[in-house]
Amino acid sequence: GEEHKTGSGRLYFGEGRNWRSFCQHNVLHSNSQIRRAHCWFPCIDSATQRCPFDLEFTVSTDLVAVSNGDLLYQVLSKEDPPRKTYVYKLSTPVSAQWISLVVGPFEVLPDKNGISVSHMCLSSTLSKLDNTISFFHDAYSCYEDYLAASFPFGLYKQIFLPSEMVVSPTSFGASTCIFSADILNDEKVIDQIIGTRIKLAYALARQWFGIYTSAEEPNDDWLLDGLAGFLTDLFIKRYLGNNEARYRRFKANCTVCQFDVSGATALGSPDASTDLYGTQTLGSYGKIRSLKAVAVLQTLEKQMGPDSFRKILQMIVASTRASRTLSTKEFRHLANKIGNLERPFLKEFFPRWIESCGCPIMRLGISYNKRRNLVELAVSRGCTAKADPGSDSHVNGDIQEGATGWPGMMSVRVHETDGVYDHPILPMAGEALQVVELQCHSKLAAKRFQKTKKGSKPDGSDDNVDASTQENRTSMDSPLLWIRVDPEMEYLAEIHFHQPIQMWINQLEKDKDVISQSQAIAVLEKLPQLSFAVINALNNFLNDTKAFWRVRVEAAYALAVTASEETDLAGLLHLVKFYKSRRFDTDIGLPRPNDFHDIPEYFVLEAIPHAVALVRSSDKSSPRQAIEFILQLLKYNDNNGNVYSDVYWLAAMVQAIGEVEFGQQGIGLLSSLLKRIDRLLQFDNFMPGYNGVLTVSCIRALARIAERVSSSICLDRICELIAPFRSMDKPWKVRIEASRVLLDLELHHKGLDAALLLFLKYTDEERSLRGATKLAVHVLRICQANVESNVTDQIKLPTLFGLLHLLSSKKAYNNVLLRHNVFCILQIAAGRSPTLYGVPKFVAPSPLVQEISVDQHTKADSSVPQLSRPQEPSTSTPSVREVLPATGPSKDADNISNCSERRNVVKIRVRRSASSSKADGADHQDHSHGGRNENEAGPCSSMSVDAPMVGAPNEPPTTSNHNIEEQNSCHDRESRMSASVSNAKVMDTYEISKELQCTADSRTDAADSRLDAVPKDEFSPAVNVREDVDKPGSQLEGVSTSYVGTQAPDSVNGLHSKEKKRKDKKDKKRNRDEKRDKKDDPEYLAKKRLKKEKKKMEKELARKQKEGDRASSQQDIVVKPSDSQGTVAATPPAPEQSAEPQVSNKDAAVDTARTLTPPPTKKIKIKFKPLKKIG
Repeated sequence: GEEHKTGSGRLYFGEGRNWRSFCQHNVLHSNSQIRRAHCWFPCIDSATQRCPFDLEFTVSTDLVAVSNGDLLYQVLSKEDPPRKTYVYKLSTPVSAQWISLVVGPFEVLPDKNGISVSHMCLSSTLSKLDNTISFFHDAYSCYEDYLAASFPFGLYKQIFLPSEMVVSPTSFGASTCIFSADILNDEKVIDQIIGTRIKLAYALARQWFGIYTSAEEPNDDWLLDGLAGFLTDLFIKRYLGNNEARYRRFKANCTVCQFDVSGATALGSPDASTDLYGTQTLGSYGKIRSLKAVAVLQTLEKQMGPDSFRKILQMIVASTRASRTLSTKEFRHLANKIGNLERPFLKEFFPRWIESCGCPIMRLGISYNKRRNLVELAVSRGCTAKADPGSDSHVNGDIQEGATGWPGMMSVRVHETDGVYDHPILPMAGEALQVVELQCHSKLAAKRFQKTKKGSKPDGSDDNVDASTQENRTSMDSPLLWIRVDPEMEYLAEIHFHQPIQMWINQLEKDKDVISQSQAIAVLEKLPQLSFAVINALNNFLNDTKAFWRVRVEAAYALAVTASEETDLAGLLHLVKFYKSRRFDTDIGLPRPNDFHDIPEYFVLEAIPHAVALVRSSDKSSPRQAIEFILQLLKYNDNNGNVYSDVYWLAAMVQAIGEVEFGQQGIGLLSSLLKRIDRLLQFDNFMPGYNGVLTVSCIRALARIAERVSSSICLDRICELIAPFRSMDKPWKVRIEASRVLLDLELHHKGLDAALLLFLKYTDEERSLRGATKLAVHVLRICQANVESNVTDQIKLPTLFGLLHLLSSKKAYNNVLLRHNVFCILQIAAGRSPTLYGVPKFVAPSPLVQEISVDQHTKADSSVPQLSRPQEPSTSTPSVREVLPATGPSKDADNISNCSERRNVVKIRVRRSASSSKADGADHQDHSHGGRNENEAGPCSSMSVDAPMVGAPNEPPTTSNHNIEEQNSCHDRESRMSASVSNAKVMDTYEISKELQCTADSRTDAADSRLDAVPKDEFSPAVNVREDVDKPGSQLEGVSTSYVGTQAPDSVNGLHSKEKKRKDKKDKKRNRDEKRDKKDDPEYLAKKRLKKEKKKMEKELARKQKEGDRASSQQDIVVKPSDSQGTVAATPPAPEQSAEPQVSNKDAAVDTARTLTPPPTKKIKIKFKPLKKIG
C-alpha cells in the first residue's frame, strides 16, 4: 500500500482495504458524499466541525497527487524506486466532507488568462479540455468582480475523470472539484457547449457559497445552495445572454410550482436537521429545493434592489468577517439592515417562503367596462400545496386556511393603444375571490353609426364571418392590446390568465420578452378550437430569425400539436415548408450538405424532425407524409465539408423515428426505417462517435418501436438484438442505455415485479457506481409512472427482500445516491412518497390494555413510571366502546362502575411484608410509583380502587381472606400474586375519615395545588389518576392507583367552574357560527349525521351498562401489596381535573418531555375481587 499523511496521522491505502476512495485505471480519488469522509481518513465527520488541514501525500514519481489548499512544495525521496511527496496546506477552516484527494497520471493545463486555476485530466481527453475551459476566466472574473473579493482558497483545481469512475457528475471539495469527463466538449460538437459552461460556473460559485461560507445549521443549507445558483444565473445573464437567463429561470419556476406540493420541498424545515439526515439535498426533491431557493432569493433581490442585495453578498464573503458560517436568521437581519426591507414584510416572507411548502396559484380573468373605461380583473387565489392530514406542522394548516397568504403586491402590465401602464395593485394575500379594477388611460375614438346590411343579424354580426374576424371586432371595441401579470417575474407563482384569443396573438407577435412569448404559445396550443389566425401566428413566429431560438422551438412543437384534420394538417405543412426553405436544394428537391455555422438556426432545424413525428391524424397515427419526410432526411444526410459534427443532428432524427405511430398507411415504411437504424448502429460500432450518443439514440428508438408494434413483433427478438450492447467492453453510456431499454421491455411484457428482479440482476453485474445509480433512477421513474397511471402491479415478497438486501449492502453504502434511490423505490412500493420526509419514527407499539402495577423489588433510582407515547396522538373524543372494551356484558358491569351516586368511604389497611419492611424514607418513596427496573424483574401486584360496594349504602363493608380467580388478568412473567385482600377490619365513619384524609370532602390543600399545577393538556376525560396518593409522607405512599369513571369530587369541579363556563360559552358561539357557515356543505352534513349516530350508540351502551350495574351487587375493594402499608379510599375522580396517568410500560419508556402533548385514549384494565358479606 501507499502512505498518506494527514494532520491526525498516517494512513496506508492498499488492496483489500475497505475504504471509500475508488481506484481504477491507475487513478485514485475520493468523493464528497454525505457522511462518508470518515471512511477514508480519521475525522469528526460533521458539518459543524471545521478546522484547517495540513496534508501530505507520497506517491510514485509518475503520478500526481491533487488535494485541497495550496501546494507548498514537493519532496523527492531517495528510495528505490523513488517516490514523491506532495505537501498541501489549507488555512481556511472547512469540514471534513470537503477534503478530497485525486491521484493519477494527469496532464496539468494552467489557465492561459493568468488566473489562479489549474485544469487536469488524463492524456486521452486533453484536446477536449483545452476547448472546454476557454471561457472559464469569464466566470472567474465575473464572480470576483460582483463579490469584490478574490478567490478564497488561492489556487483552484479542476480534475476531469472518466465517467464510469465517479459517483456523480460533480464532486465538490475545498479549492478542488472533480468532474465527469463527459462534460468535456469537443470543438466540433455544438449541443453540449451551453450545458458544460453552466455546470463549471455553478461548481465555481459553490466554492464561495457552500464551502468557504458554510451553513450554520443543516436547515440553513438552502441559503448557500440558493446563493450559488444566484451567482450562476448572474454568469448566464452576462455571458450567455439575458434571454437565456430569463427563459431558464421561467422554466425553473414552472417546475417548482408543479412539484412543490408537500413538506419535502420546504427550504428551511426544522426536520432537515433531525429527521432527514441530509437526504433533502438528494434526488428530484433536492433539485426542486435548489430551484426554489434561487427563485426565493431573486424575489428578495427584486424587493430590495440589486445594489442592496449585492452589498449583502459582499458582506457575507468579506475576509474581515469573523465567522465563516451563515444562518437564515443572520441573512434575515442583513435583509432588514442593508436591504431596507420592513420587518412586517420579512416577518411574513420567511415563514411563508422558507419554512412553508407550496407556491401561490393566481387564476385571473378580465372584462372591459366600456362605460367606465376600466378593466375588471377577477382573481382567484390558491396554493399548490395539498392538505396533509398526517402532518403536525403548522404550515399546511396556514396554507389551507389562506388567512395570511403571501406577502407582497403583484404588478399587472396593461398594453393599451396609447402606451404601456403598470398597475401594482394586485395583493398576493387576500380573499379567495376578489375583483380588482384597473383604470384605462387610452380612449376609443367615436365611431359613426353604420346601417345594418340586409341579411345580417340585428347585432351587426354575420354568419359568414369566421371566428378570427369576430375576435378582431371584439378587440376593436376596447383600447386593450394585451395584458400581463407579474411581467418581471418578481414572485414565484403559478399564474393562469384568461384573455381573448386576439390579445394572445398580439402578445406573441408584438411583445419582445421571451417569457411573454412562451406564455402566449403555451395558451394558443391548448385551445380546443383552432383558427387559421392562430396557426399563422405560430408559423410567422417560427420564421422570425430575430426571435429567441428556444421560443421558436416551442412554436414548432405547438404547430405539431395543432395540426389536425380540421385544419387540413396545416401545422405539418408549415413545418415541412420551413425546413425545406432552409435546408433543401430547390433545383433537385433534396437536402443540401449540412452547414451549421448559424448556431441558433441549427438548434431550430434540429427540432423540426421531432416535431413532425408528433403530428397525429384523426386515427391517432402519424400521417404518411410525415414518416416519408423523416426517412428522406435520414437517407440523404450529408456532412461532408461541415466543420461541425452531425452526431447530435443524426441522433435527433433517430429519436424522431421512435415517436412515430405506425398506422395502416405508414406501416409499410417501417422496414426502411429499421434498415436505416441498423446501418447507423453498424457505422457507430465501426467508427465510435462522440460519447456513444448515436448508438444510445438507436437503441432507444428500437425499444420505442417495439413497444408500439408489440402485437406484430416478438419482443424476445428485440431483446436479443439489444442484449449484446450490455457487454462490458462497450462504453458505459451504451451499456446503461441497453440495460434501461431491457428493463422497459420487461415491464411492458411481464410487469413491474419482473422488471425489479431484472434491475437487481443488472445492478449486481454493473461495475461502475454511476451506472448503478442511473439504473436505480430509471427504475424509480418506472415505479412513479405506474403509480400515476394507476397500474396495480403486485410486487412479490422475494423481490422486496432483494431490494432490502441491496439497500443494506456494501455496494449501496459506497454509493449514497444508489442507496437513496433504492429507498425511494421501497417507499413507492409501500404506497408513500419517495422521500424520507413524513416517514414516522419507529416507536414500540403500546399494548391496547395496560395494567397499573406496583413493583415490589424495584431499585431506588427507578421510582417514576412513565407513560408510553403513541405514534399518532389522538385529538378526537373516544367513544364508550374505545374506552371500555366489551369482552362480555357481565364482565363490564362487574369491573367498572359509572354510577353517578356518591360512594361511601372504604378503609383499606395494607400490611407490610417482611421483605419490604426494611425499606424506609427515601427508598420507600422510590418504590412508591411502581416503575419497573429494566435490570431486575420482580413480582408485581395489580390493583384497582373503583369497584361498587356490596350491600346497602348505609351498610358497613365487609372483608374476608377469600381469594377468587380474576377475569382478564394480565401479569408479568414473574408475577407471583394478584391484588390480594386480607386483614382488614370494619371501622366506623369517623375512623375512616380520620385515617384516610383523601375523600372528596376532605382533600388536602396540597393535593388541590398539585392538581392546579398540572397543565390542562395533561387532563384526560377518559383516564383519571389521583397523583396525591404517592406523595412522600402520605398514607397512600407506595400504592399506585387508577380510576376510570365520570363522577368528580365537588371541590375539584368547583375549582375551575368560572373558566369552564367562559370556555363553554366561547365554544358554543364558535359552533353556532360554524354551523351557520356550513349548513349547506354536504360533507359537513354527512359528518353531522355520523356524529349523531355515534352519540346515539354511546347513549345506548351507557344505558345498558347502567342497567347491568344496578343488577349486579355493589362491591368494595381491599388491597394488600407486599411492600407498603397504607389506606385507600375508593372515591371516583373528576373527569375534568384528573391528572395524566402514570403507567408502567413493560416494553419501552418515553421521555418525560413527551408527556406534555395530549395523550391518546388508554384502555386500562381494572382488576378487583368480590368480597363476601360478614355474617
